[in-house]
Parts: sequence; C-alpha cells; structure tokens
Amino acid sequence: MTKGDYACRSRRFTCWKGQYDETRLGNVSNAVQNALISALGIASEDFLQIFHVLPKNQFRHTPSFLGLNYSDGLILLEITFISGRPKEKRLGLLKALSDALVADVGISANDLVITLYEVPGENISFGRGLAQRAHISAVAAS
Repeated sequence: MTKGDYACRSRRFTCWKGQYDETRLGNVSNAVQNALISALGIASEDFLQIFHVLPKNQFRHTPSFLGLNYSDGLILLEITFISGRPKEKRLGLLKALSDALVADVGISANDLVITLYEVPGENISFGRGLAQRAHISAVAAS
C-alpha cells in the first residue's frame, strides 16, 4: 500500500448558525485535515469538506447524552473513507480529531460528535465513474 491508498472521501461538518465565523470554520477545517494526515497518513491533496451551517430548527440535538453536556457550539463531524484500517488506527483518529479541535478551535471536548463511515474501495469513484481504489477491498479482505 502507498500513501493515499486508503483515501478519505469526504468530511461533513454540521453546526449551528452563528456559532462559527469564517475564521473559526477555517480553523475547524485545518484541524480536521491535519489530524487526518497525522493519524491516518492520508495524502495532503485528499481534501473534500462540506459544511452544513444550520439554524437551530434544522439541527436539533439533546443537551446531554452518556454523561456529556453539549453546548450551542456542538459540531457533528462525519468522515467517509475506504475501509481496511485497523481498529487501533480508527480509535487513534477519534482521539486525534478531538485533541486537534480542542487545541486549535477552542471547543469543549464534549462538543464534538464524530461518526466514521467505512465503505469498500469499489463503492467510491474519485471521478470519471471509475473505482480507483477498488483494489483496497481485496487487500483488506485477505
């Protein structure tokens, strides 16, 4: 495997309107990208981010869950990437993302909810309708 074989396809951020200005969203963007590069070794040009900045009536959440208290600064972060990484790498990524956003953005560690979605390489096209990383699923299955 070479760097970038286990590519990330997208990062989706959801937060409440008025909580993050352009500068702070840029800090979120950089912190997440840098955590992905350091924790997973993705290529720096593997970059696709979508921000959903929604009014409160379109992004609803509980004020607390599992002993965590959420503020108005809650960020829901969803990352889709090609499956095959070991559990330890994925757990390390969760920690790296949290540490980076707490340090670089100044959010509470409670205010970051992360969901990782892993899909087989043959289920992602990076363009032209081709599954450029279809071979990853075969390697991961063996």
